[in-house]
Amino acid sequence: MIGGLQTIVLFVSDVERAARFYRDRLGLEEVYESDGRLALQCGSIRVLLHPTEEGARGASNVELYFQVDDVDDAVSRLRAQGVGVLLEPSDEPWGERNAGVLDPDGYPIYLTQSLADSWIAGSGPRSIASEPRS
Repeated sequence: MIGGLQTIVLFVSDVERAARFYRDRLGLEEVYESDGRLALQCGSIRVLLHPTEEGARGASNVELYFQVDDVDDAVSRLRAQGVGVLLEPSDEPWGERNAGVLDPDGYPIYLTQSLADSWIAGSGPRSIASEPRS
């Protein structure tokens, strides 16, 4: 029934400011603009920047995770461009290295790198049943 995620809509206070972040700093491709809305392509997923009044949105209503080749390098480059770092790069128990930054509207944006033992990268989830009990 569901083939995959197609579009993420972010309600932003300033579309052009948000576009500078997602397009110019993160490198997403601008694919459509109409009526103050701007669509960007990220792999097979579109990110639609939709204008809204500041009080009509909640900054913690959305979390975006972008796959990157090297989390540490990506955070370094974004920090050098003045982007605020929310979460320093760290290895997670599920086999990813994650970091977080903030977009201009305060949305948390996570950068993720699949490590060799990541079940997301294809090695399969670890079975809890096979792990020894204490």
